Amino acid sequence: MSELLPLFPLGTVLFPGALMPLHIFEPRYRLLIRRCSERQRPFGVVLIRNGSEVGGSAEPYEVGTEAKIVAESLLPNGRSYIVTRGERRFAVESLIADAEPYLVGRVRYLDEPDGDRATDHASVAREALGAYLLAVVAVTEDSRGERVLADELRDAPPSDLAYRIAGSLAVDAPQQQALLELETASARLEEETRILNRETELLRDLLVRLRARGERPELN
Repeated sequence: MSELLPLFPLGTVLFPGALMPLHIFEPRYRLLIRRCSERQRPFGVVLIRNGSEVGGSAEPYEVGTEAKIVAESLLPNGRSYIVTRGERRFAVESLIADAEPYLVGRVRYLDEPDGDRATDHASVAREALGAYLLAVVAVTEDSRGERVLADELRDAPPSDLAYRIAGSLAVDAPQQQALLELETASARLEEETRILNRETELLRDLLVRLRARGERPELN
């Protein structure tokens, strides 16, 4: 079953469960946010495929994430700062460009199956994440954020784990979009493990160069 959802095209991907702060300044999006806030309704965040965030029209990708406003601060000039939380994924079936000043889509919400061997893939992904975070700590010499993330994800179910890892990866927006579009948590975790292993090797190579200059201790 499909329904209409106001859409906010952005240059970044929102994952289910993630928080995203936004500065609302364009008149059309001020109207969108005001209506959603007054009616306590969500809107959709979609990554821009072609175009730009400010002014004109933007062509979005077909899969996005429902955003719920969880905090709002109004400014005297009519602008606002909001914090949104990602909720359900959706697929845009069609775009309605002329109904409102902002983009509206007819969307279908997507299921979130774990997929085959999700528990096994989650275990492997946790190990890959642990190695990656260890490499990050060794390079940056700052373990605060990494320890919090590792603790939070220790007992997370596969779907939550997959989205939290996706939101923490230092990859570009199209790669984030590709992760969002994967149909199962198992497939997402498998791809994230591949990315984590690749990034860990890059960090270890960097650490070797830093150690050669005497700037970092050994990585165990």
